[in-house]
Amino acid sequence: MSTHFSPLFPGMLFDAADRFAQDHVHTPTLPGDPVRELGWTATLVPESDGGVGGTLADLASVVEGLAAQGLQLPVIETCAVVPLLLRAAPTEVAGPWLQAVAESEVQIAPLAALSALPEDGTLRAVRSESGFVLDGRVDGVDATLPASHWLAVATLDGAPALFLVDAERVGAPAARYRTMEGRQGADFRLDGVSVPATALLAQGEPLRAALAAAGDAALLLTLVDTVAAQAALIRHTITHLQERRQFGVALATFQVLRHRVADMYVKAQCAQGLVVHAFQAQESAAPQLRRTLQLAKLSIAETARAAAEAAIQMHGGMGLSEEVLATRLAQRLIASEFRYGDRLTQLAVLLHAAPASSTPSSANTLPGSAR
Repeated sequence: MSTHFSPLFPGMLFDAADRFAQDHVHTPTLPGDPVRELGWTATLVPESDGGVGGTLADLASVVEGLAAQGLQLPVIETCAVVPLLLRAAPTEVAGPWLQAVAESEVQIAPLAALSALPEDGTLRAVRSESGFVLDGRVDGVDATLPASHWLAVATLDGAPALFLVDAERVGAPAARYRTMEGRQGADFRLDGVSVPATALLAQGEPLRAALAAAGDAALLLTLVDTVAAQAALIRHTITHLQERRQFGVALATFQVLRHRVADMYVKAQCAQGLVVHAFQAQESAAPQLRRTLQLAKLSIAETARAAAEAAIQMHGGMGLSEEVLATRLAQRLIASEFRYGDRLTQLAVLLHAAPASSTPSSANTLPGSAR
C-alpha cells in the first residue's frame, strides 16, 4: 500500500518548519522562543506594519510542517489569533503593536482557554476611576512560551471588549501542568486586577468581526494540524507493521491489519479533501464559513480519534510509550478534538442553528399537508 501523503501546503515555509521539527523532535523542552526567533509571528502582520503580509495558507505551511513531526508549538495562538485580534483596534493603536509583534519586541499571547473559541471569554470588566478592573478565571491557557503581555477578551457593559494587559499585572498562574499532547498548560485567576484605560483596545463591531476572523482561523489551522498529524501517524504505523514480526512473518502480511490501515488511509485522504474545501471557502469569503468549519471539525475529529485508537492498538505495548513518535501523534490527534470546541460542542451549535434554516416556509407547504 502507498504511504505517500503529499503536503497540502508545500513550499519554503513547510520545508523550514519540517526541518526544524525533525531537528528538535526528541528535545523535551525547546530553549528560547523559537516561534518568534524564526519570524513566524510576522506571517499575518501586514507589510505596512512591518510584517510579511502573508495569508492563512502561508501559516498553514508552518503548522503542517510542525505537526508532521509531532512538535508542539503554539503557532496558531501566537501567529494567527494574536495579530487578527489586534487588528480590531484603531489603526493608530494597532499599528505599533503589530509592528512590535512582527519584530518580536513583545511576546503577546491570548489569555484564553484552548478548548474555547476566542469569542467565548469568561472574564468580566468593570470601569474604575483609574481605568478598569478585571475579574474571572481562565483554565487551560497555553503557557508553552513566555509572555510579556496577555490579550484578554472580557465582558464590559454587556458586550465583549479586548484588553492588552501586562503579564506582571496578571501575575503567576494558579496552576501549571502538562497537557495530554505535551503542551504547557496553565490556569489563571484574576481577582480585581486593575488596568489603565489605555489597556482597552477595541469594542463593538470591529471587535466582533476580529473575534469571528480569529475563531475561523483557529478552527481552520487546527484542521490542518490534525490532518498532518494523522497522515504522519499512518506512515509510522505502516512502517511499524512492515518491520515488526510475529510468528515468523511481518505484521503487514496479516489481512485484518492491512484492511484496518486501508480504512485509515482512505479516511485520511477524505479528511484532507475537507481541509482543502474549507480553505477554498475561507479564501473566497463564502457565506456560512463558520458552519463549513464546524462540519469539517465534526467529521475530521471523529476520523482522527479512530485513527489514533487504531494506531495505538496496532503498535501493541509500544503504543503506550511516549518514546514512540506514533504514540505522541496519537495523543495529539485525541487532544486536537478538544481544541476550539470538541465534537459535541460543534454538534450542539449546528443543531441549535438548524431549525432556523431548515424550517419550511408556508409558501412551500403543500395543500392538505399536515401542519
